[in-house]
Amino acid sequence: MELLNEKPRTLFRRYLVASLGSALIMSIYSIVDMIAIGQSEGPVGAAAMAVLLVPFGIYSVVAVLCGIGGSVRMANARGRGDMTAGNQYFTAALGLVTVSTLAFWALLFFCRRPVLTAFGASDSATLAKTLEYADWLLGFMPVFVYSQFLGAFIRNDGAPNLVFASVIAGGIVNMFGDWYLVFPLGMGMRGAAIATVAGSCVQAGLLLTYFFSRRCRLRLQSVPDPLKACTRILGAGLGAGILALGNVVLVIMVNNQITVWGTTTELAVYGVISSVSALFQAMFGGVAEAVQPLISANLGGARYGRVRTFWRLGFTTTLLFAAVFVLVSELQPVPLIRLFVNATPEVLAAAPAIVRLYSAAYLFLGINVLAIYFLQSALLNRQAMIVALLRSIAAAGAFVYLLPLFFGIAGVWASIPASEALTCVFAAVFVHNALKKLKAQPAQS
Repeated sequence: MELLNEKPRTLFRRYLVASLGSALIMSIYSIVDMIAIGQSEGPVGAAAMAVLLVPFGIYSVVAVLCGIGGSVRMANARGRGDMTAGNQYFTAALGLVTVSTLAFWALLFFCRRPVLTAFGASDSATLAKTLEYADWLLGFMPVFVYSQFLGAFIRNDGAPNLVFASVIAGGIVNMFGDWYLVFPLGMGMRGAAIATVAGSCVQAGLLLTYFFSRRCRLRLQSVPDPLKACTRILGAGLGAGILALGNVVLVIMVNNQITVWGTTTELAVYGVISSVSALFQAMFGGVAEAVQPLISANLGGARYGRVRTFWRLGFTTTLLFAAVFVLVSELQPVPLIRLFVNATPEVLAAAPAIVRLYSAAYLFLGINVLAIYFLQSALLNRQAMIVALLRSIAAAGAFVYLLPLFFGIAGVWASIPASEALTCVFAAVFVHNALKKLKAQPAQS
């Protein structure tokens, strides 16, 4: 099995290129939408996109919880040499994601008006623009979920380049559609939504072709105890699932706090920052997804020295990315805003201070994301859950509601770096302890 025997740096580079490429193109989906909508619809469109980050986040929660959790269990079983158990986890995860998707699909589609209002579309203009996009987004929920779900398993089955290729193809369709439908045809929000749906359909279709290839080792397998298998899958995916859920909760909390302490101008700026932050987090997630199959398989195969090596490679890469992201945000805040939205003078005046204060979070965000994936890949589910809860819900919630009482709207922006920094302390302790235990194991690499 190549994941257990090939040189660590060679493996890491191959998986990193594919994972980063996939993460980058996936982020371009939302970034191109934001640029097209921001330029055509102005601050109201940017505010609507901030609201729409929530349903996108819910899709990710379902896909990540089942896809990452199931693929971690599958890779670990294969590392032990048990292909049957690996395919049982794939089958159980497929059933779990199907049931979950149908449940959320019905809820979001039929209750979209009150749900989107609760997510931050508090005025009629923002709600109207949000619904133009959301009708398509919610109608095609299964396509978005299954694309991400299948990508996790195919990556762990040893075909990260196919995942990358499918994302590129979908991204090209999405980007062309954004330009053509939004500007020449003048379809605005609805055109951007159709482009995103079309890109995701192309991506899902290409991923499905993998099951007809000779390389595919994913098989449907009878599961003796489906409840036990699903429980283990949810346990292994809980850290990444809470991370994705936390992104949803965080956007809702910040959106609502902006309506209390700020104005539509601040909400428009946050819509841009959210898209930029999502891009940066996706890049950090690309590093984490690159090491996840490698750590899971080598832990299952008791190659503990290789596990430590993969962590070091991921950690170094994450720090380099963090430094670049902070520098870009600190030195060029206004061009970042202009890229995404046809900004009013009020938006341009408010943006630099907000972007610079918020960007401090990137120093810690990457480490937290990498730590969550590492801990769940090592089946340290409780520690992964604690880091994810702190990062996205507990610490973030405390800071986002407390700091504005003392600092007003500036407290909303400062709450994100503060919560990331606090979470990083816990993440560092958990990872250090895990690596210390692995170091004590007999060297088998």
